[in-house]
Amino acid sequence: MIIKRRQFFSVSAGALISGYSGNICYAEETKHDSTVYFSAGSDLEEKHFFNGLSVSGNENFRLTLPSRGHGTALRPNSPEVATFARRPGKYIFVVNTFSGEKLAQINSIDGRHFYGHGVYSPDGLWLYAAENEYESGRGVIGVYDVSDSYRLVETLPTHGIGPHEIVLLGDGKTMVVANGGILTHPESERQKLNLSEMDSSLAYIEIDSGKLLSNHRLAPELQLMSIRHLDVGLEDNIVLVMQYQGPRRHLLPLVGFQKGSSAIELLSAPQTVGYRMKNYCGSVAFDKSGKLAAVSSPRGGIITFWSVSEKRFLSYLEVKDGCGVAAENTPECFRITNGLGQIIRHSPLNQKTEILTSAANTRWDNHLLFAGG
Repeated sequence: MIIKRRQFFSVSAGALISGYSGNICYAEETKHDSTVYFSAGSDLEEKHFFNGLSVSGNENFRLTLPSRGHGTALRPNSPEVATFARRPGKYIFVVNTFSGEKLAQINSIDGRHFYGHGVYSPDGLWLYAAENEYESGRGVIGVYDVSDSYRLVETLPTHGIGPHEIVLLGDGKTMVVANGGILTHPESERQKLNLSEMDSSLAYIEIDSGKLLSNHRLAPELQLMSIRHLDVGLEDNIVLVMQYQGPRRHLLPLVGFQKGSSAIELLSAPQTVGYRMKNYCGSVAFDKSGKLAAVSSPRGGIITFWSVSEKRFLSYLEVKDGCGVAAENTPECFRITNGLGQIIRHSPLNQKTEILTSAANTRWDNHLLFAGG
């Protein structure tokens, strides 16, 4: 059975997690309750919202959205966070991180829509958003001037089709884009229009000029693999996760690492775990130390964990409809959200797991942002 994001489950909390210990392995984090996590979500009436969440999992604010939200970007050195509409979305809300007040709204220009992800420049002066120029099919990055009411001032090419998640390297001058390679058009909603000609890539782009610095592709036999989500870790290590558009019976690697000019290095999970991933990864995050990566597979109901230095699969955790993953303030620990309204902490090395909260009328959406603290 494929678990869909819109599907809500009535299952007891204890049945969701293998090896649930109930132990709190991050006691130092409970000393304060500031807003350090952000996520979109929906309720049972299909009302959509954007939330600020505390260290302990409490809801510090909830802001109503006009449609489903997706990714989030934190503005550096500022109490502002941007939340992006789910593809093919037409809005970005800029929100006060303390009060949840909407500070600004960015609407996509005619002929373009947002892809659900973006990132601020290190100085917080610019917001970069992944967008689709849908008549030409060209992927672009919209550059918005924060000081000028988030006015669109420039458009950069992504040198690919269907840009999804974007990250910046440590130099603040280089952008890495996951070009999913799938052509879409809002008149066809979320239908994939070019599967026979898919062309996914991982593009390194010089921000100042829009110049393509390098473009990394998978082997031809993986042409139906769509690179979708990224995270950047220590020393500009990139972890990427994919969604396979071919037959479900195919068992293919869905997780990869890449750095600099090196080729993408794909990793495989054990066969039984690989099949559980259902050819679909929904989100990815490094832990605070940069030594571990967590990958969600909501359709398969598991979160997998990977060693960065050893480039290998470590373990998995059963979390039904679990998709949002983020670092904890404690190294080697992760926070997970799911479609049952649960917020979970897990340490893959000592196998300690804790359910922080469980909101019966909440379905957390695909992504969870850790803002530090």
